[in-house]
Amino acid sequence: MNILKNIWRTLKESLLSVLPIVVIVLALFGLQFTNAFPDHQILTNEEIGIFIVSMLFLAIGMSLFSLGSETALTKVGLYIGSSITKRKSIAIIVIVSFLLGLMITIAEPDLTVLGDLVGKDGLINPWIFKIAIGVGVGIFLVLGLLRIVFQKSLKLWIIFFYLIIFALACLFGKNGNTIFEISFDSSGVTTGPVTVPFLLTFGAGVASVRGGKNSSGDSFGVTGLCSIGPIVMVMLLFLPLQNSDAFKNFENVVDSNPQLLEVLSRISLEVLLALCPIIVFFTVYQFIFIKLNKREMFKIGLGFIYTYLGLTVFLSAANMSLIPIGHALGNKIALGGPSYYYLLILIGIVVGLSICLVEPSVHVLVAQVEEVSGRAISKKSILFSLCIGVSLAIVLAVVRVAYGSNFSIMYYYVPLFALALALTFFVPDIYAAIAFDSGGVASGTMASCFVLPFVIGIGEAISKTNPDTGLISGFGVIGLIAVMPIITIQGLGIIAGGKTRIKLNRARRNVLSADDAQVIHL
Repeated sequence: MNILKNIWRTLKESLLSVLPIVVIVLALFGLQFTNAFPDHQILTNEEIGIFIVSMLFLAIGMSLFSLGSETALTKVGLYIGSSITKRKSIAIIVIVSFLLGLMITIAEPDLTVLGDLVGKDGLINPWIFKIAIGVGVGIFLVLGLLRIVFQKSLKLWIIFFYLIIFALACLFGKNGNTIFEISFDSSGVTTGPVTVPFLLTFGAGVASVRGGKNSSGDSFGVTGLCSIGPIVMVMLLFLPLQNSDAFKNFENVVDSNPQLLEVLSRISLEVLLALCPIIVFFTVYQFIFIKLNKREMFKIGLGFIYTYLGLTVFLSAANMSLIPIGHALGNKIALGGPSYYYLLILIGIVVGLSICLVEPSVHVLVAQVEEVSGRAISKKSILFSLCIGVSLAIVLAVVRVAYGSNFSIMYYYVPLFALALALTFFVPDIYAAIAFDSGGVASGTMASCFVLPFVIGIGEAISKTNPDTGLISGFGVIGLIAVMPIITIQGLGIIAGGKTRIKLNRARRNVLSADDAQVIHL
């Protein structure tokens, strides 16, 4: 009975979450029959029908995934994180965390979407691409856990590694811009629906066992550090190719007419590959070290079934509707010319405000933020800050593709990351840690399956209508979605800190002075 109640609870939340996206697309479909749109059809009746049905299944998938995440992924991360810390062996921490980081990343569904786009023209083998990124996540997961164990400053580590990234960027030549776009996008997609619940609770498990005065703050930051590894590894991977002709024929192709059976078979296999390594590793590890009872193992096993079904349905629905619809909207509206670019910006704003509500990983993060902070940091404030950050990121990406085809993505990344790193000195540690985690979480499935095809579609249309501009890739938007929430969340921390200081000052003024008559009750 409790299972049915939980399914119904998560289903209601999921239906409310997808409602904004449905309303946006239906409104755009209706507007195409008015003078607001170019004089050609943007979306067909068939596309809208598939979209509505897919959104219903997307909500069902999100509901099952949320239930599975609560009963499986979060518990597995917490159990293993607590266990390896209790054993007090640095060697075990290094080996276990590296292997887990590598396994969960290679099979991350969001990374598969990007890997297929990057490798489709023979630019690089998708498996080499994913393995390199998995190694990067594994290395930085080790560093993130060692930071917690030895109580090192997260701020200093993040600043140090981003300085290395931007120093490394100086080594790139003519193809550097495309490499930077892919590198920062790969950082965002690695923190998807499978990895986020695991990484968040993995760090929380280590922090809870280690203890200390800042154990709650140390629960966050692991995901943010793991987002750095892919940037470094992809840059190193492409460094030998920077001046070659490998990028000459590189272009984006989005499947605008996916077949249901093909999508289902591919996604079901990808999700199975995503979960099997974690299931096998946890089963063996707990049998040797943790030794849970059969009832608890049954609950976790049932949670993995929910997770598998939820992710399969969610990602299949996203591939059937979100990718082609996003691409069609960006491509066909941009074909109308510069007079319709304002519409693309407006869509970017509205979509950015909405997709955080749909993203499964975001709900996992905000739930843990409320729990660890004892509800001092509210779910609404985190969601609001994330929505603002993602919306601004999409607008920046659309403006760059539409108006500045030769505008290097580093003109965005350098000042934005500089601002994000500078703000860490003015906010409490917990806000800085949550901010860098939220950047990776916000750039998840919805970003890779809807926003990226949307911006790619714009780039394709402008490349066709203005051949002189050359090839416009459309990559880079996921990287922007990863950095903007870091800034807005830390802005929330500054506001919260200001409010706290005001309350303390008011309290001090209300305290009677030493010369006042006072009655002391013992």
